[in-house]
Amino acid sequence: MQRFTPLLLAALLGSASLQPAVAQNLFAPHAIVNGSAITNWELQQRERFLTVLRAPGDARRLAEDGLIEDRLKLDAGKQMGIEVSDEELADGMEEFAGRADMNTDQFVGQLAQAGIDETTFRDFVRSGIIWRHVVRDRFSQRVIISEADIDRALENASQSPNIRVLLSELILPAPPGQEQQALNAAEDIAARVTAGESFARFAEQYSASPSAQNGGALEWLPLADLPPGLQPVFLGLSPGGVTQPLQVPNAVALFQLRQLDESAPTARATEVDYALFPLATAADGAVVRGRVDSCNDLYTVARENGVAVQRQTQATASLPADLSGTIAGLDQYESAVVMRGASLSLVMLCARRAVQENAVDRDAIRNQLTNQQLSALADVYIKQLRDNAIIRQP
Repeated sequence: MQRFTPLLLAALLGSASLQPAVAQNLFAPHAIVNGSAITNWELQQRERFLTVLRAPGDARRLAEDGLIEDRLKLDAGKQMGIEVSDEELADGMEEFAGRADMNTDQFVGQLAQAGIDETTFRDFVRSGIIWRHVVRDRFSQRVIISEADIDRALENASQSPNIRVLLSELILPAPPGQEQQALNAAEDIAARVTAGESFARFAEQYSASPSAQNGGALEWLPLADLPPGLQPVFLGLSPGGVTQPLQVPNAVALFQLRQLDESAPTARATEVDYALFPLATAADGAVVRGRVDSCNDLYTVARENGVAVQRQTQATASLPADLSGTIAGLDQYESAVVMRGASLSLVMLCARRAVQENAVDRDAIRNQLTNQQLSALADVYIKQLRDNAIIRQP
Protein backbone atom coordinates (compact mmCIF):
# COMPACT_ATOMS: atom_id res chain seq x y z
CA MET A 1 0.00 0.00 0.00
CA GLN A 2 1.33 3.41 -0.95
CA ARG A 3 2.39 5.44 2.09
CA PHE A 4 3.69 9.00 2.37
CA THR A 5 5.88 9.91 5.32
CA PRO A 6 5.00 13.25 6.93
CA LEU A 7 8.40 14.61 5.85
CA LEU A 8 7.88 13.50 2.26
CA LEU A 9 4.37 14.92 2.16
CA ALA A 10 5.61 18.22 3.52
CA ALA A 11 8.30 18.33 0.85
CA LEU A 12 5.76 17.58 -1.85
CA LEU A 13 3.46 20.29 -0.57
CA GLY A 14 6.30 22.74 -0.58
CA SER A 15 7.56 21.88 -4.05
CA ALA A 16 4.31 21.33 -5.90
CA SER A 17 3.74 23.67 -8.80
CA LEU A 18 0.52 25.27 -7.70
CA GLN A 19 0.40 28.44 -9.74
CA PRO A 20 -2.96 30.23 -9.66
CA ALA A 21 -5.15 29.75 -12.71
CA VAL A 22 -5.40 32.49 -15.24
CA ALA A 23 -8.13 34.97 -14.59
CA GLN A 24 -11.43 33.23 -15.18
CA ASN A 25 -14.66 32.43 -13.46
CA LEU A 26 -13.61 29.48 -11.31
CA PHE A 27 -17.18 28.37 -10.84
CA ALA A 28 -18.04 28.39 -14.54
CA PRO A 29 -18.31 24.93 -16.10
CA HIS A 30 -15.18 23.51 -17.72
CA ALA A 31 -16.99 20.43 -19.06
CA ILE A 32 -20.46 18.97 -18.88
CA VAL A 33 -20.87 15.21 -18.47
CA ASN A 34 -24.38 13.89 -19.08
CA GLY A 35 -25.76 17.23 -17.93
CA SER A 36 -23.52 17.46 -14.82
CA ALA A 37 -21.03 20.34 -14.82
CA ILE A 38 -17.37 20.11 -13.84
CA THR A 39 -16.30 23.57 -12.77
CA ASN A 40 -12.96 25.26 -13.32
CA TRP A 41 -12.57 25.29 -9.55
CA GLU A 42 -12.98 21.50 -9.32
CA LEU A 43 -10.43 21.04 -12.10
CA GLN A 44 -7.94 23.34 -10.39
CA GLN A 45 -8.44 21.61 -7.07
CA ARG A 46 -8.06 18.09 -8.50
CA GLU A 47 -4.92 19.14 -10.38
CA ARG A 48 -3.38 20.41 -7.15
CA PHE A 49 -4.43 17.27 -5.29
CA LEU A 50 -2.85 14.98 -7.89
CA THR A 51 0.31 17.06 -7.87
CA VAL A 52 0.61 16.57 -4.12
CA LEU A 53 0.08 12.82 -4.57
CA ARG A 54 2.85 12.72 -7.20
CA ALA A 55 0.54 11.20 -9.79
CA PRO A 56 2.76 10.56 -12.84
CA GLY A 57 1.93 12.25 -16.11
CA ASP A 58 0.22 15.49 -17.05
CA ALA A 59 -1.59 16.52 -13.87
CA ARG A 60 -4.13 18.68 -15.69
CA ARG A 61 -5.05 15.95 -18.16
CA LEU A 62 -5.25 13.38 -15.37
CA ALA A 63 -7.43 15.75 -13.34
CA GLU A 64 -9.84 16.30 -16.21
CA ASP A 65 -10.06 12.58 -17.03
CA GLY A 66 -10.50 11.72 -13.36
CA LEU A 67 -13.33 14.18 -12.83
CA ILE A 68 -15.13 13.00 -15.96
CA GLU A 69 -14.88 9.40 -14.80
CA ASP A 70 -15.99 10.40 -11.31
CA ARG A 71 -19.20 11.84 -12.76
CA LEU A 72 -19.79 8.59 -14.66
CA LYS A 73 -19.11 6.51 -11.55
CA LEU A 74 -21.48 8.61 -9.45
CA ASP A 75 -24.17 8.29 -12.14
CA ALA A 76 -23.73 4.51 -12.17
CA GLY A 77 -24.00 4.42 -8.40
CA LYS A 78 -27.12 6.58 -8.41
CA GLN A 79 -28.81 4.34 -10.96
CA MET A 80 -28.09 1.33 -8.73
CA GLY A 81 -29.33 3.12 -5.61
CA ILE A 82 -25.90 3.12 -3.99
CA GLU A 83 -25.24 5.66 -1.27
CA VAL A 84 -22.24 6.22 0.99
CA SER A 85 -22.98 6.68 4.66
CA ASP A 86 -21.23 9.37 6.68
CA GLU A 87 -19.49 6.66 8.68
CA GLU A 88 -18.25 4.84 5.60
CA LEU A 89 -16.98 8.08 4.09
CA ALA A 90 -15.22 9.02 7.32
CA ASP A 91 -13.59 5.59 7.46
CA GLY A 92 -12.43 5.92 3.85
CA MET A 93 -10.88 9.32 4.49
CA GLU A 94 -9.20 8.05 7.64
CA GLU A 95 -7.77 5.05 5.77
CA PHE A 96 -6.44 7.27 2.99
CA ALA A 97 -4.89 9.73 5.45
CA GLY A 98 -3.33 6.78 7.28
CA ARG A 99 -1.10 6.19 4.26
CA ALA A 100 0.65 9.39 5.25
CA ASP A 101 0.79 8.31 8.91
CA MET A 102 -1.78 10.99 9.73
CA ASN A 103 -5.36 11.11 10.88
CA THR A 104 -7.97 12.82 8.73
CA ASP A 105 -7.72 16.20 10.46
CA GLN A 106 -3.95 16.26 10.11
CA PHE A 107 -4.11 15.27 6.45
CA VAL A 108 -6.79 17.86 5.67
CA GLY A 109 -4.66 20.47 7.42
CA GLN A 110 -1.64 19.59 5.28
CA LEU A 111 -3.74 19.77 2.12
CA ALA A 112 -5.04 23.18 3.15
CA GLN A 113 -1.46 24.47 3.13
CA ALA A 114 -1.37 23.65 -0.58
CA GLY A 115 -4.69 25.42 -1.18
CA ILE A 116 -6.68 22.20 -1.44
CA ASP A 117 -10.16 22.32 0.05
CA GLU A 118 -11.43 19.45 2.20
CA THR A 119 -14.34 19.01 -0.21
CA THR A 120 -11.90 17.97 -2.93
CA PHE A 121 -10.50 15.21 -0.72
CA ARG A 122 -13.97 14.17 0.42
CA ASP A 123 -15.36 13.94 -3.15
CA PHE A 124 -12.29 12.03 -4.30
CA VAL A 125 -12.78 9.37 -1.62
CA ARG A 126 -16.56 9.25 -2.08
CA SER A 127 -16.34 8.44 -5.80
CA GLY A 128 -13.85 5.66 -5.11
CA ILE A 129 -16.11 4.07 -2.50
CA ILE A 130 -19.16 4.26 -4.75
CA TRP A 131 -17.26 2.73 -7.66
CA ARG A 132 -16.11 -0.20 -5.54
CA HIS A 133 -19.75 -0.83 -4.59
CA VAL A 134 -20.83 -0.55 -8.23
CA VAL A 135 -18.21 -3.02 -9.43
CA ARG A 136 -18.91 -5.48 -6.62
CA ASP A 137 -22.69 -5.35 -6.99
CA ARG A 138 -22.65 -5.48 -10.78
CA PHE A 139 -19.98 -8.10 -11.38
CA SER A 140 -19.40 -10.20 -8.25
CA GLN A 141 -21.89 -12.85 -9.37
CA ARG A 142 -20.04 -13.18 -12.68
CA VAL A 143 -16.68 -13.86 -11.07
CA ILE A 144 -16.49 -17.44 -9.87
CA ILE A 145 -13.09 -18.76 -8.85
CA SER A 146 -13.24 -22.54 -8.66
CA GLU A 147 -11.01 -24.86 -6.70
CA ALA A 148 -9.66 -25.93 -10.09
CA ASP A 149 -8.58 -22.33 -10.81
CA ILE A 150 -6.67 -22.28 -7.55
CA ASP A 151 -5.16 -25.69 -8.28
CA ARG A 152 -3.97 -24.45 -11.68
CA ALA A 153 -2.29 -21.47 -10.06
CA LEU A 154 -0.54 -23.79 -7.63
CA GLU A 155 0.37 -26.23 -10.40
CA ASN A 156 2.01 -23.47 -12.40
CA ALA A 157 4.25 -22.78 -9.44
CA SER A 158 5.52 -26.37 -9.54
CA GLN A 159 6.58 -26.24 -13.19
CA SER A 160 9.28 -23.57 -13.03
CA PRO A 161 12.89 -24.72 -13.20
CA ASN A 162 15.57 -23.29 -10.97
CA ILE A 163 15.58 -19.84 -12.56
CA ARG A 164 16.61 -16.55 -11.01
CA VAL A 165 15.56 -13.15 -12.31
CA LEU A 166 17.12 -9.76 -11.81
CA LEU A 167 14.33 -7.19 -11.92
CA SER A 168 13.68 -3.50 -11.58
CA GLU A 169 10.30 -2.30 -10.33
CA LEU A 170 8.23 0.85 -10.70
CA ILE A 171 5.20 1.18 -8.43
CA LEU A 172 2.71 3.92 -9.30
CA PRO A 173 0.18 4.93 -6.63
CA ALA A 174 -3.42 4.23 -7.66
CA PRO A 175 -5.65 5.84 -5.01
CA PRO A 176 -9.27 4.67 -4.92
CA GLY A 177 -11.11 6.01 -7.94
CA GLN A 178 -7.92 6.81 -9.86
CA GLU A 179 -6.94 3.33 -10.95
CA GLN A 180 -7.50 4.05 -14.64
CA GLN A 181 -5.36 7.18 -14.60
CA ALA A 182 -2.49 5.26 -13.00
CA LEU A 183 -2.93 2.47 -15.54
CA ASN A 184 -2.80 4.95 -18.42
CA ALA A 185 0.37 6.52 -17.02
CA ALA A 186 1.98 3.07 -16.62
CA GLU A 187 1.15 2.17 -20.22
CA ASP A 188 2.75 5.41 -21.39
CA ILE A 189 5.92 4.71 -19.39
CA ALA A 190 6.12 1.13 -20.69
CA ALA A 191 5.84 2.36 -24.27
CA ARG A 192 8.53 4.99 -23.78
CA VAL A 193 10.92 2.50 -22.16
CA THR A 194 10.30 0.07 -25.02
CA ALA A 195 11.18 2.93 -27.39
CA GLY A 196 14.53 3.37 -25.63
CA GLU A 197 14.02 5.68 -22.63
CA SER A 198 15.47 4.81 -19.24
CA PHE A 199 13.35 2.67 -16.93
CA ALA A 200 15.59 3.66 -14.00
CA ARG A 201 14.94 7.36 -14.61
CA PHE A 202 11.17 6.85 -14.54
CA ALA A 203 11.48 4.72 -11.38
CA GLU A 204 13.54 7.39 -9.63
CA GLN A 205 11.02 10.08 -10.55
CA TYR A 206 7.69 8.32 -10.03
CA SER A 207 7.97 5.03 -8.12
CA ALA A 208 6.46 4.89 -4.66
CA SER A 209 8.67 1.92 -3.72
CA PRO A 210 11.80 2.32 -1.54
CA SER A 211 13.74 0.89 -4.48
CA ALA A 212 13.16 4.18 -6.33
CA GLN A 213 16.40 5.56 -4.93
CA ASN A 214 18.21 2.76 -6.79
CA GLY A 215 16.31 3.30 -10.02
CA GLY A 216 13.93 0.50 -9.05
CA ALA A 217 16.68 -2.15 -9.01
CA LEU A 218 15.99 -5.30 -6.98
CA GLU A 219 18.27 -8.16 -5.92
CA TRP A 220 18.25 -11.59 -7.56
CA LEU A 221 14.96 -13.42 -6.96
CA PRO A 222 14.16 -17.12 -7.50
CA LEU A 223 11.41 -17.28 -10.11
CA ALA A 224 9.62 -19.95 -8.08
CA ASP A 225 9.23 -17.49 -5.18
CA LEU A 226 7.20 -15.06 -7.31
CA PRO A 227 3.39 -15.29 -7.67
CA PRO A 228 2.47 -18.14 -10.04
CA GLY A 229 0.68 -15.80 -12.42
CA LEU A 230 3.80 -13.65 -12.89
CA GLN A 231 6.28 -16.45 -13.60
CA PRO A 232 5.35 -16.95 -17.28
CA VAL A 233 5.29 -13.15 -17.74
CA PHE A 234 8.97 -12.86 -16.80
CA LEU A 235 9.92 -15.98 -18.73
CA GLY A 236 8.43 -14.34 -21.82
CA LEU A 237 10.67 -11.26 -21.55
CA SER A 238 14.10 -10.69 -23.03
CA PRO A 239 16.67 -8.75 -20.95
CA GLY A 240 15.63 -5.10 -21.03
CA GLY A 241 12.00 -5.99 -21.67
CA VAL A 242 9.19 -4.42 -19.67
CA THR A 243 5.96 -6.04 -18.49
CA GLN A 244 2.55 -4.69 -19.26
CA PRO A 245 1.10 -2.73 -16.31
CA LEU A 246 0.09 -5.06 -13.48
CA GLN A 247 -2.69 -3.92 -11.17
CA VAL A 248 -2.14 -4.56 -7.48
CA PRO A 249 -4.02 -3.17 -4.46
CA ASN A 250 -3.82 0.65 -4.52
CA ALA A 251 -1.09 0.66 -7.15
CA VAL A 252 -0.02 -0.26 -10.68
CA ALA A 253 3.32 -2.03 -11.12
CA LEU A 254 5.79 -2.24 -13.98
CA PHE A 255 8.80 -4.56 -14.00
CA GLN A 256 11.85 -4.61 -16.22
CA LEU A 257 13.86 -7.79 -16.64
CA ARG A 258 17.53 -6.88 -16.37
CA GLN A 259 18.96 -10.39 -16.43
CA LEU A 260 17.85 -14.04 -16.27
CA ASP A 261 19.91 -16.90 -14.82
CA GLU A 262 18.70 -20.36 -15.83
CA SER A 263 20.42 -23.16 -13.96
CA ALA A 264 19.77 -26.89 -14.14
CA PRO A 265 16.16 -27.69 -13.27
CA THR A 266 15.54 -28.61 -9.68
CA ALA A 267 12.85 -31.21 -9.19
CA ARG A 268 10.12 -30.04 -6.86
CA ALA A 269 7.97 -32.56 -5.05
CA THR A 270 4.46 -32.75 -6.44
CA GLU A 271 1.25 -34.46 -5.48
CA VAL A 272 -1.74 -35.49 -7.56
CA ASP A 273 -5.44 -35.54 -6.79
CA TYR A 274 -7.06 -38.25 -8.90
CA ALA A 275 -10.31 -40.22 -9.16
CA LEU A 276 -10.99 -43.85 -10.16
CA PHE A 277 -14.30 -44.87 -11.71
CA PRO A 278 -14.89 -48.67 -11.99
CA LEU A 279 -15.78 -49.94 -15.47
CA ALA A 280 -17.34 -53.15 -16.73
CA THR A 281 -15.81 -52.82 -20.20
CA ALA A 282 -13.34 -50.52 -21.94
CA ALA A 283 -16.20 -49.18 -24.08
CA ASP A 284 -17.90 -47.91 -20.91
CA GLY A 285 -14.95 -45.59 -20.42
CA ALA A 286 -15.82 -43.68 -23.58
CA VAL A 287 -19.44 -43.38 -22.42
CA VAL A 288 -18.41 -41.97 -19.04
CA ARG A 289 -15.89 -39.55 -20.59
CA GLY A 290 -18.62 -38.21 -22.85
CA ARG A 291 -20.75 -37.27 -19.84
CA VAL A 292 -18.23 -35.57 -17.56
CA ASP A 293 -16.12 -32.44 -17.65
CA SER A 294 -14.52 -32.64 -14.21
CA CYS A 295 -13.87 -35.02 -11.36
CA ASN A 296 -16.97 -33.82 -9.50
CA ASP A 297 -19.14 -34.90 -12.43
CA LEU A 298 -18.01 -38.49 -11.92
CA TYR A 299 -20.04 -38.74 -8.72
CA THR A 300 -23.33 -38.08 -10.52
CA VAL A 301 -22.65 -40.77 -13.11
CA ALA A 302 -21.49 -43.16 -10.40
CA ARG A 303 -24.74 -42.77 -8.44
CA GLU A 304 -26.76 -43.46 -11.56
CA ASN A 305 -24.80 -46.66 -12.17
CA GLY A 306 -24.65 -47.84 -8.58
CA VAL A 307 -20.87 -47.71 -8.31
CA ALA A 308 -18.49 -45.76 -6.07
CA VAL A 309 -15.80 -43.28 -7.09
CA GLN A 310 -12.46 -43.60 -5.33
CA ARG A 311 -10.71 -40.28 -4.97
CA GLN A 312 -7.44 -39.61 -3.24
CA THR A 313 -4.40 -37.38 -3.13
CA GLN A 314 -0.92 -38.90 -3.21
CA ALA A 315 2.64 -37.76 -3.65
CA THR A 316 3.59 -38.30 -7.28
CA ALA A 317 6.60 -40.36 -6.25
CA SER A 318 4.45 -42.79 -4.28
CA LEU A 319 1.84 -43.55 -6.96
CA PRO A 320 1.29 -47.24 -7.71
CA ALA A 321 3.20 -48.52 -10.72
CA ASP A 322 -0.02 -49.29 -12.59
CA LEU A 323 -1.11 -45.64 -12.34
CA SER A 324 2.04 -43.52 -12.28
CA GLY A 325 2.87 -43.71 -15.97
CA THR A 326 -0.70 -43.00 -17.09
CA ILE A 327 -1.25 -40.11 -14.68
CA ALA A 328 2.09 -38.55 -15.68
CA GLY A 329 0.70 -38.04 -19.20
CA LEU A 330 -2.61 -36.49 -18.15
CA ASP A 331 -3.54 -32.83 -17.88
CA GLN A 332 -6.22 -31.65 -15.48
CA TYR A 333 -9.56 -33.41 -16.08
CA GLU A 334 -8.11 -35.66 -18.74
CA SER A 335 -8.77 -39.37 -18.26
CA ALA A 336 -7.67 -42.80 -19.44
CA VAL A 337 -8.76 -46.41 -19.03
CA VAL A 338 -6.35 -48.50 -16.93
CA MET A 339 -6.21 -52.15 -15.92
CA ARG A 340 -5.77 -52.60 -12.18
CA GLY A 341 -5.27 -56.21 -11.40
CA ALA A 342 -8.23 -57.95 -13.06
CA SER A 343 -10.44 -54.83 -13.12
CA LEU A 344 -10.84 -51.89 -15.46
CA SER A 345 -11.09 -48.32 -14.20
CA LEU A 346 -11.29 -44.85 -15.64
CA VAL A 347 -8.64 -42.68 -13.99
CA MET A 348 -9.11 -38.89 -14.14
CA LEU A 349 -6.55 -36.33 -13.00
CA CYS A 350 -8.29 -33.77 -10.78
CA ALA A 351 -5.23 -31.65 -9.94
CA ARG A 352 -1.45 -31.71 -9.91
CA ARG A 353 0.29 -29.30 -7.59
CA ALA A 354 3.53 -28.64 -5.79
CA VAL A 355 3.92 -30.00 -2.30
CA GLN A 356 4.09 -26.86 -0.21
CA GLU A 357 6.51 -26.66 2.67
CA ASN A 358 4.23 -24.10 4.26
CA ALA A 359 0.46 -24.14 4.42
CA VAL A 360 -1.16 -22.75 1.27
CA ASP A 361 -3.55 -19.86 1.83
CA ARG A 362 -6.13 -20.81 -0.76
CA ASP A 363 -8.40 -17.95 0.29
CA ALA A 364 -5.60 -15.47 -0.45
CA ILE A 365 -5.12 -16.98 -3.92
CA ARG A 366 -8.89 -16.90 -4.49
CA ASN A 367 -9.03 -13.22 -3.50
CA GLN A 368 -6.12 -12.39 -5.79
CA LEU A 369 -7.76 -14.10 -8.77
CA THR A 370 -11.12 -12.50 -7.94
CA ASN A 371 -9.66 -9.01 -7.75
CA GLN A 372 -7.88 -9.51 -11.08
CA GLN A 373 -11.13 -10.42 -12.79
CA LEU A 374 -13.15 -7.64 -11.12
CA SER A 375 -10.51 -5.10 -12.08
CA ALA A 376 -10.63 -6.20 -15.72
CA LEU A 377 -14.43 -6.01 -15.77
CA ALA A 378 -14.37 -2.57 -14.12
CA ASP A 379 -11.94 -1.26 -16.76
CA VAL A 380 -14.22 -2.41 -19.56
CA TYR A 381 -17.30 -0.96 -17.86
CA ILE A 382 -15.87 2.52 -17.30
CA LYS A 383 -14.78 2.63 -20.95
CA GLN A 384 -18.31 1.69 -22.00
CA LEU A 385 -19.79 4.41 -19.79
CA ARG A 386 -17.44 6.96 -21.28
CA ASP A 387 -18.15 5.87 -24.85
CA ASN A 388 -21.90 6.24 -24.22
CA ALA A 389 -21.68 9.52 -22.32
CA ILE A 390 -22.46 12.98 -23.67
CA ILE A 391 -19.37 15.03 -22.81
CA ARG A 392 -19.11 18.57 -24.10
CA GLN A 393 -17.30 21.80 -23.53
CA PRO A 394 -19.60 24.77 -22.75
